[in-house]
Amino acid sequence: MSTALTRIMVLILAVLLPLPLTACYHMRAVAEKIESPVLTVGQSPAEALRRIRKLLEDERQLRIIAEESNGATLITAPWHFSTDTGFGQPAGGRKYYTQLQVTVSVTDGRTTVTLSPHNYEIRSSYAYGLDGQVMTMNKHYPYEEYPGMFDNNRLTAELKEVSDAIARTCNE
Repeated sequence: MSTALTRIMVLILAVLLPLPLTACYHMRAVAEKIESPVLTVGQSPAEALRRIRKLLEDERQLRIIAEESNGATLITAPWHFSTDTGFGQPAGGRKYYTQLQVTVSVTDGRTTVTLSPHNYEIRSSYAYGLDGQVMTMNKHYPYEEYPGMFDNNRLTAELKEVSDAIARTCNE
């Protein structure tokens, strides 16, 4: 009886133990598509781009480093928007970075703005001793290669905040 009971307990434990882990964001094996906020604004594309550029550069302190599609797409410099300093993180934490890609287009005669993350990554610094010397190592973890490390709720919240700011700026 004891052996049979032990086997049953091990089987139950093996079945139940993984259940709480399946809901953890860090268990993601494949990069999920991150929803890009899309909003409709009341200006012409040129006026919307002018207002968005001013918002990003002057109010958000995000430098525009590239323009694509004849200026209809703006790409910012890498933007540090969050640091995870929770349990198990390296000293200094995991720093979340992305570049914002803002695309202004005309759809059905209306100006639409799409806000997307571009080059989403985590940056971490590690210190270690080597023959009595302290050395540092900087690591970059791109989302596409290490999706299980990312808490995408942080990025989603930041994209929503910037999207709301663009909506306010373009609809004044």
